[in-house]
Amino acid sequence: MHRFHCTGLQAPEVHLPEEEAAHALRVLRLRDGDRVELVDGAGMEALGVLRLTGRQEVQVVISDRRVLPGPRTALHLAVAPTKQAERFEWFVEKAVEVGVERITPLATARTERGHLRHERLLRVAVSAMKQSRRAWLPRIDPLTALTDLIAGPVPAQRFVAHASGAAPLMDLYDPAQDALVLVGPEGDWTDEELQLLHDAGFRTAGLGEARLRTETAALAACTWMSLARQRR
Repeated sequence: MHRFHCTGLQAPEVHLPEEEAAHALRVLRLRDGDRVELVDGAGMEALGVLRLTGRQEVQVVISDRRVLPGPRTALHLAVAPTKQAERFEWFVEKAVEVGVERITPLATARTERGHLRHERLLRVAVSAMKQSRRAWLPRIDPLTALTDLIAGPVPAQRFVAHASGAAPLMDLYDPAQDALVLVGPEGDWTDEELQLLHDAGFRTAGLGEARLRTETAALAACTWMSLARQRR
């Protein structure tokens, strides 16, 4: 059954957003009376029947709905965007599939991309949520300066990934607590940034012996933590 992202699922009938309606009509070629699944990204799923109300408008009459509980703890990844936008989009897609509650594109001294298409990242995240059949859409922040991130509220469990012989993240992470993991740019952290993070209470964590690309390191981190949460 095809799955669409739509808010307002408490109502008996909803209209699919323009992009979702176009996908249903032009790509999937669904017809009046077809059954579909809906997800609002905030834990609610619904079953419904299509009602084609116009050439580009699709209404869904909801027949059943349920609310899925959110995770007991939150995973937050703050990652410096890669020079190639496609590689960062790939990370966002896979992180949503694996399970993460928040992604912050991070502006550091050596970040090579100073602009991101935020709406594009949101579309990637929505698509990954539907594909992986998750009910919760992660928060995708705009590009955020490192100093602004650490000046805001951050969980007590906070790590900075660094290939410096530090203890492995899998040994340091406690799945019973919220966690924030920072992954630096392709040119690595500066000494000043590492000192700033250590002064702010971040613990250095290793991600294995190999030197990983930024997006690979970030995905490895959230995969380890997501699996650890599921084992609780």
